Amino acid sequence: MPVKKNGLYLLAACLLLLCACQKEDLRGNYEYRTLGVSARDLLTAAPYTTLQIQIDYMPGFAPDNAVIGNLTTFINAYTNKPGGITVLQRPIAASGKAALSLTDIVKIERNNRIFFTGLNTITLDILITDGYFTSTNTFATSYWNTSICIFGQAINDNSGSQGLVPRSKLLSTVLQHEMGHLLGLVNQGSPMQSPHKDPDNGAHCINPACLMFYGIETNAGSMNNPIPLLDDHCMNDLKANGGK
Repeated sequence: MPVKKNGLYLLAACLLLLCACQKEDLRGNYEYRTLGVSARDLLTAAPYTTLQIQIDYMPGFAPDNAVIGNLTTFINAYTNKPGGITVLQRPIAASGKAALSLTDIVKIERNNRIFFTGLNTITLDILITDGYFTSTNTFATSYWNTSICIFGQAINDNSGSQGLVPRSKLLSTVLQHEMGHLLGLVNQGSPMQSPHKDPDNGAHCINPACLMFYGIETNAGSMNNPIPLLDDHCMNDLKANGGK
């Protein structure tokens, strides 16, 4: 099933509070901007030497240690953060909804986010919900420059049972795919060094084996396949924008 995000990007743009002209050491001033605009700040060692990640999860949807390890390994492979990466996991209240709109997600993040970018630290916020998106086959969305939402019920429906991929593998794949969008892939903050953007599916790679392929969670559906990697085109884009 494809991770449907094209329409989400447009809706998110309508919800943005653009703060780029203000001083970044004010709470929340750097966040809530267009997806991809922080790609270079995430990839390079300056001005932010440290990355801090806040993961808020609803009851029953905590990520396991393998997911956290896979995510930090992925980020370390492509970004220059000599001050290191720290991850804080926090349980938050259930949503009380079977389906969550983007407006709901934004409200939950604003009510729970405690880490904000400033000084030498850039921050990310990851929300794992207890419900679906308004479209039940949507696994996740990256909707602001430092924000990701995972729809936990959709992940659970497609993993963990006999014959299905392990939950930690599917969640790892989806999280790393969304992280790729925050890093500016494809051609959304990290300019393409060679043509490889999918003309039909927005900021995604045309290579079906690449992590940034539009339907990559389908490729992760085999228990015998490893978590997909970025292909050479995507890696070259990140390197050209200051990554490793």
